Amino acid sequence: MPKYRYIAYGSDGKEVKGEIFSSSKEEAVSVLKERGIFLKEIYLSKKKRLTVEKGIGISDIFFNLSAMISAGVLVPEAVKSLSLEADGKTKAILEDIYSNLIKGMSLSSAMETRQDFFPPFLCSMVRAGEESGTLERVLSDLSAFLEKEKEVKDRVKSALIYPVFMIGVAIILIIFIFTFVFPKISLIFIEQKIPLPFITRFFIAFSSVLHNFWYLFILSLVGVFFLMRTYIRRRAINFHKFLYFSTFKAVKDLYISRFCRIFGLLLKGGVPIISALHFSKDVTGNAYIAERVEKIKEDIKEGMKLSDVIDFLPPTYLQIIQTGEKTGGLPEALMKLADMAEKDFRKSVDNLLRILEPSIILFMGVIVGLMVISILLPIFEMNQVIR
Repeated sequence: MPKYRYIAYGSDGKEVKGEIFSSSKEEAVSVLKERGIFLKEIYLSKKKRLTVEKGIGISDIFFNLSAMISAGVLVPEAVKSLSLEADGKTKAILEDIYSNLIKGMSLSSAMETRQDFFPPFLCSMVRAGEESGTLERVLSDLSAFLEKEKEVKDRVKSALIYPVFMIGVAIILIIFIFTFVFPKISLIFIEQKIPLPFITRFFIAFSSVLHNFWYLFILSLVGVFFLMRTYIRRRAINFHKFLYFSTFKAVKDLYISRFCRIFGLLLKGGVPIISALHFSKDVTGNAYIAERVEKIKEDIKEGMKLSDVIDFLPPTYLQIIQTGEKTGGLPEALMKLADMAEKDFRKSVDNLLRILEPSIILFMGVIVGLMVISILLPIFEMNQVIR
């Protein structure tokens, strides 16, 4: 259900801001009027990605709900118990869901009223679990999926911390030397009026430009950043296709793992294949895959098999999908593919780090070495002149 933000005047005449969930803008306006709120402005809130709150997150909610339902606790009482342990936004959301549950709504319908917290594919899986009588298993599977996603994201972040730190230190060191050290040394060489080697003249010129026009350097970086961001947004499909087929295989493995895992999980939970494809394309985070999956949906509606039309996966993966279709174990085959792709992703990241860390150190060593040579060569020349 869409979320609308509004600016209005209360019964006391004071300006108030708030949010309301409604199926349409007209319905939202009508509800607010019934509450005695006089609208000044109302607009559709932008969609947000799946987020995890501090304390109790979505995966924790699903895990605890699954455990309590398995133990025989009614869904409304289970949600109420979780709301007592939560705080902040999570507490308000759980209380909202509980109030809808006691009004007679199902868990999936109550979750759909808070799609700012629960993405559509989660609601669809919960509904499938309710209809098939396997709600506790579906909630447990969703919890495991969300934990796996968080684990992968944390691994990527932790893998990037050291290289980013080293690159940052290198940039700061180079800027400091060229901005504060080289200008002073270059004055000494210029006063001596000795012929300078090319490398020294190059570094002196670069230092002078950086020292006198540092603001242009910063503006250029900002300009390049915004130009790249604009290009990526306008040509998202081309950019994501380039990422998917790039030489760095880990990117492709990450996208495949994410697509296969959520697709397999949705099918395993009883979601129809067309709906499962629809939700899977939005979760991958790749515009190229989303475009291809949209085409695959149309082909499957016309009666074609998944293994014949899913053209963005490697041949080995297609063979496994084809076998899964023949044996009736397509969800299990997709989950296995997700595990295979994730394993390859981890290996690729580990191999990259083994190469990247010494490469950064070597790069810093070469730059510092060239700086030292550019300073020592004129000093040796000065000694020759003195002798």
